[in-house]
Amino acid sequence: MNRTKAIVSSKFLGHIFTFTTIFIWSTAFVSNKALLNYLSPIQNMFFRFAIAYVLLLAIYPKEFFPKSIKDELHFAFIGFLGIFLYFILENFSLKYTQATNVGLYMGAIPLFTAIFAHFFTKDESLKRDIVIGFLVALSGMILILFDGSGFTLRVKGDLLAVVGAMVFALYSVFLKLIPKNYHYIAVTRKSFFWGLFYILLYIFYFDINFNIKALGEMSVFLNILYLGILSSGLAFILWNRGIEKIGSISAANYIYLVPLITAITGILILGETVSIKMVIGGVLILIGLYIAQKR
Repeated sequence: MNRTKAIVSSKFLGHIFTFTTIFIWSTAFVSNKALLNYLSPIQNMFFRFAIAYVLLLAIYPKEFFPKSIKDELHFAFIGFLGIFLYFILENFSLKYTQATNVGLYMGAIPLFTAIFAHFFTKDESLKRDIVIGFLVALSGMILILFDGSGFTLRVKGDLLAVVGAMVFALYSVFLKLIPKNYHYIAVTRKSFFWGLFYILLYIFYFDINFNIKALGEMSVFLNILYLGILSSGLAFILWNRGIEKIGSISAANYIYLVPLITAITGILILGETVSIKMVIGGVLILIGLYIAQKR
């Protein structure tokens, strides 16, 4: 009886961890959007991941040396994909379109992940349900993409968001291919290290001037802390703990909530608008996800 209670309690805690992570990541789009009024996308990324890297170093200070050059190159690659390239695309997409739109496209990441996994891994097959689900979700994305207001500027942002979702899906697949004998916090810390390396290269190459004065604004400072400590640092730990307790499939189902939470926070905090086409498009994306994952 006590064992059953412990299992139920552990699973409940796993659901709390997972929901909390998804809530943080969903609202991070809104926080990012607000920051872009004060900081350039690359400045935003630097501050965010510098804070997150220091946090992970404090949580897991153990020295970490990959076992081979091949593994180090793998870490460098996932740092480029998941930290540098994805967040460049996300931040620039948020400059040109609503946080709500970006959240809707990010909801399709599991579908892109399933497609890429089919080609890059040996244990993932592209089943009929995944193909049908992708086509349904794709129709929803197209509907949102061609939704009238601020058309030229918004399409640019929406397309960047779609490519960003694809890049993050690719990152997820290559993250899965990392050898299993590395601690998950150490892996994240290493990918953040390489991400910061690419960010600094970008800053020096394009001679980016930092707007340090903006950090004096309380809203900017708090948003940076939110993204660095919660969204980029602690949320990842909660996500992994959630998966340990309820499994990756149950945890992945919470991704359905990303478009909804992002839309609500975007409307309440940023005053964004939602058209009927966006609602229908968002519903199609969710239906596509359901078809692809219902088994």
